[in-house]
Amino acid sequence: MRRTSLTHWVLVLTLSLAALPRAAAAGAGGRDPQSVVTEQEPLKVKFTPLFDVHKRYKPKKTVKLRFHAVEAVSGAAIHKDKLIVTLRHTEDKTIETLAPKVVKPGVFEVPFTPPGPGLYILQVLVHGARLGEIVPLRLGVVGLADGLVEVPPDQDADFQRKARAHGVRPTSR
Repeated sequence: MRRTSLTHWVLVLTLSLAALPRAAAAGAGGRDPQSVVTEQEPLKVKFTPLFDVHKRYKPKKTVKLRFHAVEAVSGAAIHKDKLIVTLRHTEDKTIETLAPKVVKPGVFEVPFTPPGPGLYILQVLVHGARLGEIVPLRLGVVGLADGLVEVPPDQDADFQRKARAHGVRPTSR
């Protein structure tokens, strides 16, 4: 898995969209109207997660997230090269690109190894489909966060011990 910044993905997406063919006005610039490139209709995608979207995952435990992605109209499987799967941790705003593995035509799998607790957003983009065609999935990871955790004095054992040593009785709420 490779971590990249949000700015990087915005730039990649902007460049990808800029590279798509645009419709030209008929007869503009003295061109033959039949040689004008027409803009294609965006690809419609049928996307179904094949895992429990309400499940809470554990930090540093790898799970395989499977999903089904096919063209909505024809039912044809989406090619693996047309997929971009990203994972964003809402705390530190880093984005990882996940490499989808084809399990069978139209069924893909990505490994998910959350480094810590929090909320993660899994976004699947398909080249040729509109942005937002596939709704981002929220993945929750349970556990204790690293760092300083503030505990109220009436629940802190060190504070209570020091208070008793000085003859002060801590008040409880």
